Amino acid sequence: MDIREAQVEDILVNAPALTRDILQLSEDPRLVARQMILPSGRLDMLYAYQNKFLLLELKVEAFQPKFLDQVLSYQQDLNRLQDSGRLFGGMIQPYLLCPHFAERHRTLAANAGVFCVEYEPEAVLKYFHQHLRPVAAFSDVKPIDIGIWNLHLIHSILYFLDRTSSIAALRVLVGGSSKTLYNKIRFASELRLIEWEAHSDVIHLSKLGQKYVNARDTMFDDRLSENQTHILQKIIIQNPFESSVILGIASMVEAVFVMSKNVYPVPLEQVSEFFTFHSGKMYDWKTPKARYNATRMYSNYAVDLGLLAKTDTSLYLTPQGYKFTAQMQLHKSLKLVDILVVQ
Repeated sequence: MDIREAQVEDILVNAPALTRDILQLSEDPRLVARQMILPSGRLDMLYAYQNKFLLLELKVEAFQPKFLDQVLSYQQDLNRLQDSGRLFGGMIQPYLLCPHFAERHRTLAANAGVFCVEYEPEAVLKYFHQHLRPVAAFSDVKPIDIGIWNLHLIHSILYFLDRTSSIAALRVLVGGSSKTLYNKIRFASELRLIEWEAHSDVIHLSKLGQKYVNARDTMFDDRLSENQTHILQKIIIQNPFESSVILGIASMVEAVFVMSKNVYPVPLEQVSEFFTFHSGKMYDWKTPKARYNATRMYSNYAVDLGLLAKTDTSLYLTPQGYKFTAQMQLHKSLKLVDILVVQ
């Protein structure tokens, strides 16, 4: 595998549990130094483990005899530091980590008191992706299909919440099936317009939801007012990872923007494939029908918000859609930078 040693080292330093597993230890080792300057070179990692030190030299290529010489030189340097009182006493156990060792090389190292540990750089990178990547909280959010075809379809529940805070009473006021009502409630919750806990009968408008309701056009409850579109646009731009539905809308506009570099207007059929992959739903929306329905829903939401326009076969970016994309990408970048700085 082509990879720099420093990249693997970065992961091991931040993942003591992974280091423990690779070295087959009974508990996590404690890092003492990294890239420690010694007379014979730079030691990759020095750990404290129980009553001894673990000297770790990491390589991303198969064993070479010079690697063993390097490890033994580091061990001698550390012993001298201990003898001079510049390093705490204790046994120093040297380890050499390589992707591959021949049996004769293991024997050679064992005779010199060095533990040879074979590891897979690929496995280290997979561990990082699953447990340590700084954007995990963002990367794991994916669009969902709740079965609501347009944004205005949740108005019926939002506009009745000034009369009741009970879902049972709301069902009587709104009518329709329990499943449809549940889907609308869940969808409104994804948009952060209501406050509701699953399986609870209590439901309220959130502060954002109250603002959204106050911005309604009382003459046309079956559509979003301009002020309502601006409210939802703002939350999506500033918090594109806030929920699955919000990310889905953002991803749809982004997908059309990216594809418009190749063909314009963008064919709906092509958007369906790209949107599925871009959203990380390749293994969830497996059938053409599932992909088409999800694309149709999220493109409808974007049209409702004035970010896209569409015909039966194509999608277009509106002027507001271009502006939205630029602003959203800026906010996404800022959020990712914040996370990376914390890391």
